[in-house]
Amino acid sequence: MDEVPLIFDCPPNRTLDICGVKTVSITTGQEKTHFTVILACCADGTKLKPLLIFKRKTIPKENFPQSVGIRCNEKGWCNKDIMLDWFQEVWKKRGAFFNSK
Repeated sequence: MDEVPLIFDCPPNRTLDICGVKTVSITTGQEKTHFTVILACCADGTKLKPLLIFKRKTIPKENFPQSVGIRCNEKGWCNKDIMLDWFQEVWKKRGAFFNSK
C-alpha cells in the first residue's frame, strides 16, 4: 500500500522566448490544490481498488468510475476513519471472496 499526494495544476513557473526577453512567472491560484491517491496490491499481484481523497469538505459532483473509491478530508490525506472505511469496502470483501472458494 502506498499513499501519494498529487496536485491538480502544475504550471511551469517560467516561459521561454527570444534571447534577451525576461522570464514571466505563471500562476493559476491552484498550485496548492491537491488530492491523495492510495494504491495497494496483494502479494499475488492482484491490484486493489484505488482510493482518491480530495482536499475539501464534500465529494465533487463528477462521474467517477465505480472501480475507484472517493473520499474527502479537509486536510487532503488519509485518516483513521477513511482507512477503516477502505478496509471495510475493499479488504473485507476480498477476504469474503477467498473464504467462499
